[in-house]
Order: sequence, then C-alpha cells, then structure tokens
Amino acid sequence: MNDHAIQRKVLAFLLLLPLGVMLYPALQFFRVTESERDLVRLPQRLEQLRHLPATGESGRAAEMKRKVTESRANKLEQELRFLEAQSGSLMLRRALSITALLGAFGAFVMGLGIVLKIRADSRRAHLSFDYLLEHLGASFDAVSRMLLGHIGLMLAALTATALYEVAWTYTHWATHGFVALVFTLPWWGASWCTAWLFFRARRELAPLEDSSVDVLGRVQTRDDAPGLWRWIDGIARKLDVPRPDHIVVGLVQGFFVTSTPVRVEPQQLLLSGRTLYIPMTFASVLSQAETAAIIGHELGHFSHQDTDHGARLSPLYQRMRQKIAVLVQQDEDKPSWFNRPAIWASVYYLDQFDRAYLHWSRQQELAADQIGARVGGPVVCASALIRVTAVSEVIEQLLADPRLRGGNLIQALKERLQRTELTLTKETLEHTIAHPVDTHPPTRTRLEALVTSLDEELLRRATRRLGEAETTWFSRMLASRSQAA
Repeated sequence: MNDHAIQRKVLAFLLLLPLGVMLYPALQFFRVTESERDLVRLPQRLEQLRHLPATGESGRAAEMKRKVTESRANKLEQELRFLEAQSGSLMLRRALSITALLGAFGAFVMGLGIVLKIRADSRRAHLSFDYLLEHLGASFDAVSRMLLGHIGLMLAALTATALYEVAWTYTHWATHGFVALVFTLPWWGASWCTAWLFFRARRELAPLEDSSVDVLGRVQTRDDAPGLWRWIDGIARKLDVPRPDHIVVGLVQGFFVTSTPVRVEPQQLLLSGRTLYIPMTFASVLSQAETAAIIGHELGHFSHQDTDHGARLSPLYQRMRQKIAVLVQQDEDKPSWFNRPAIWASVYYLDQFDRAYLHWSRQQELAADQIGARVGGPVVCASALIRVTAVSEVIEQLLADPRLRGGNLIQALKERLQRTELTLTKETLEHTIAHPVDTHPPTRTRLEALVTSLDEELLRRATRRLGEAETTWFSRMLASRSQAA
C-alpha cells in the first residue's frame, strides 16, 4: 500500500467518518426540537380552535363544522397531553442528540488536530535535530492518545445516537414504537465495533518500551583480547574520541557502535554503555588500515554525543518501525478491520517523520566519515567504504546459497574473494549499508563527500583480490592473549 493510499485512508477515518456520523444526530436534534416546539404551538392552536368566532351559520352544515372542530381540538389535546407526559424523555433525547453531535464534532476536531500536529511536528523536526530528538517518541505517544480520544468520542457519539432511539421507542411503545428498535441494530453494531476498536488500538498504540539490540557474537574483554583492545584504544586516542566500554565480535552484521543496551547471544549477556561491534566476515577480507578507518568512523559517533543521541533516537525510530511491521504482519496473518486504523495512523506518522530522521541521520554519517578519514586518509576510508559495500552483496549471495547452509561462511567468503575480484556496479554505489540501529546515506553520496572523484586506482584498490595478509591479521589480534601466555 503506497503512502498516498495510507494518507487518504487516514484522512477518511479521522475527518470524513465523524462528519458522516454527525448527520443522523443532526436529524435527531431536529426531531426533538420539533417536538419541543409542538409543546408551545399546540396550546396556541388548541386555544384558537376553542375560540373560533361564530360564523352565524345554523343547521346541519354548522353542526358538521362544530364536530370537526371539536374532533381536531380533541386530537390536539391528546397530542399535547402525550407530549407533556414525555417532557422528561424530551429533555433526555435532547441531551443525547447534543451529546452525539458534540461527540462526532469533537472527533472531527481531534482528527484535524492529529493531522495538523503530525505535519507541524515533522516540519519542526526537519529544522531542528534537538526537536526531533526530544519529540519523536513524545509526539508518537501524544498522537496515540489523541487517536484513542478520537475513537472514544466516536464511541460516545454512536452510543448516544442509539440510546436516543431507545428513549424514543420507550415513549412510543404503545403505538408500536418498538418496531423502531430494529432500525437501531446497525447503530448498536457500530457502537460495539467502535468499542472493540478502542480496546484494540489502546493495546496496539501503547507507549513504546525501552528495548535492547540483539546480536549474535562473543564479548571480547581486555583479558580475552588485549591486542585488539590496544589497537582500538590507539585509534580512539588518535581521533580524541571516547573509547568503547565493550567490544563484541560477531559474524554477519556490519560494523556499528551504540549506547543502547546490547543483548549478546549465546552468552546471554546484557551490556550497557558504549558497545563496538566488529563482524568477522568483513574484518577477514579488509586490510587492517581499511578496518581502522571504519572503526574510526564508528568511534566518531561517540564524539559530540552522537551515540547518546542515537541511543535515544535511532532505537526508538527502529522500535516504531518494528512495531508497525508486527501490526502489519498480524493483520496479514489474521486480517481484521479493527487493526487498520492503528496501522494507518502509525504508518502516516512515521512517513511524515521519515524525511526529518533521514536528513539528520545523513548529516551524522557524513560527519563520522570525516572522522574516520583522519585515521588513514580519505582514500583509505573511501576504499574501505567501497569494499564493505561490495562485500556485503557477496555475503548476501552466500547466505542465500542453499549449498552453504550450515557451512563455514567466512571460509566460503575468503575463497570467493581469493578467486575473483569484486565487481562494482551503479547499483552497488547506490547501496546503503545495513545497520541494526541506524540508517546510512547511499554509498555514492558518502564517497563524494570524501574524495573528489572515483579514479581507477581507487576502484582497483577497493575491488582487489583477497591477499593472505588480509585474511590473518584480525585472527592474530584475537589470538594475542594466548601468544602472550
């Protein structure tokens, strides 16, 4: 479903539906108002009939007119007594019709407020990173509460509309008014559906909870890998950036740093503080200088409190996306109209904030690239970026190969890259590197910010065949403890 279709559905649910619901309470208000006016008009008409001026006629014609007048007066008197007897019901029905009107109109105003808030907040977030940081989660929670308020007002409007007809039926029961109860069934059905929608939305739009990043790997302490830690500490000192508190070496994910809690499997450890993740796949096919440039880029996020910001912003953004993905998957597995409004509103909200988030994320990544370039120079950093992008496509191909299922991924990757050079296509340059808690600009954009042009020497360097030194340096660094022992 495209963004425009989602937007149309959101606007229809938030704005057009309340306006449609308002029509019937407006008719009910007209009906009760007319009955109240009859309470004023009927005595006047009755008084006029009883004091008609004499016409001077006599005989049979005059007698017939008199009887007709008396009949009309008696009928009006019965209507008046009936209306006077149900004055309490009229007051109740008037209150119910007004409640329904106000509920539907309030839902329209609330829906309009939701749309305007999302658009205004997203525009302000695009202009100010601090605003995005402080208001992404708070704004989502506020919009969720407003959506629940919108549904609650709709429920009040529909229930009041149905109760109006019940009150009318009660006073007209003797004149077969109970038949009208049949026509209230759709309203009771709509009320039940709205109540169920309210409780479903209340559960699905609950405030986002804190979460951790789940990774598969092994924590490398300073005792486990002192050589690795000395190397990382040296990069941090050179760049004058904070050192990580933890290093995790894994397999398939890309390089990343985060200040979000990290859950490491299969050790079942929960790490807090600054964590650096190094994938064996990439570290085994990059030179030490290229890996240092990438780690410099990642550690660069620790400067200027980028990861402190990211710890609050990027995981929250990803949790929103995951929450929506779960809602969509649940709806696909078991389709239900009751899931749709929460999904529509969440997707619409995230779509409006996407541009602001991607804008500021891009700025952070480009700034971190400049820090990474200070380790070995812009050319080394650009070479590392190209090589990681190209290698990630090879890894995806190997993971999709059923013949390698359960096999040694790193060995298969080394053998592939020792036999052939990497290929670089236009699609490769437009590739964005996967990251568990953040987003990256396209590779071409990052390269253009690092080097003036992609010359042949740079491309040959980045796509070279794998050499022996590149396959062993990281393993030796991890084995430094045993060598020292």
